[in-house]
Amino acid sequence: RGIARMGFKAVTDITSLATGTGGVGAGIQPARLPGVVRGPDRPFTIRDLIMPGRTGSNAIEYVQESGFQSMAAPVAEGTLKPQSDLSLELKTTTVKTIAHWFRASKQVLADLPLLQSYINGRAIYGLKYVEENQILAGDGTGENLLGILPQATPFNDALRKTGDTPIDTLRRAILQVRVAEYRATGIVLNPVDWAELELQKDDTGAYIWVNVQEGGTQRMWRLPVVDTNAMPEGEFLVGAFDMG
Repeated sequence: RGIARMGFKAVTDITSLATGTGGVGAGIQPARLPGVVRGPDRPFTIRDLIMPGRTGSNAIEYVQESGFQSMAAPVAEGTLKPQSDLSLELKTTTVKTIAHWFRASKQVLADLPLLQSYINGRAIYGLKYVEENQILAGDGTGENLLGILPQATPFNDALRKTGDTPIDTLRRAILQVRVAEYRATGIVLNPVDWAELELQKDDTGAYIWVNVQEGGTQRMWRLPVVDTNAMPEGEFLVGAFDMG
């Protein structure tokens, strides 16, 4: 009879390991996506409510009416006319600076051209973020702007009626502005409060203020609604912003 002999040799798999026999991982290059992944950016809206201007000075002067007493009345022919009084006051406000800076070497800016434009973008965003908070709520101390909220007239609670909803309250705030001889041009709310208003339902479960299928422009009582995290939750602002 015949005898056949066979020899066996160990087989090594080629793997993605970086070391050892069959390891080719050192030749694998990771795929680098372009750009930089960053966190969410806040959309800035408060500045759009007012009319910004420019100045080449470190202070701005303006004249404000400080008193007006109108004594106008019907009078008979030939009789003494009543005298009215008017007073003006000069106001001065200093220009404030909002600033910050980044430190980067010339070498890294030359080696990574994207970095310079990325820094510029983040720098501008940082300025606008602080600017929005300052325009809305700056307390006017030190180098802070005097914002809108600290100067705003508090809501008149006497205007409330029994059973008023938050939607009613906003309408009565618009009324307060109108009674003061102004015309409101916008409403500012925190996103949480705006969501609560949009989620209002009637007794049948239907949404009162929004069509959930189509959404729509953010408006209430014919006025645009600005929702921003710069506005404290639980507060609201209604005003004639176009005068600012």
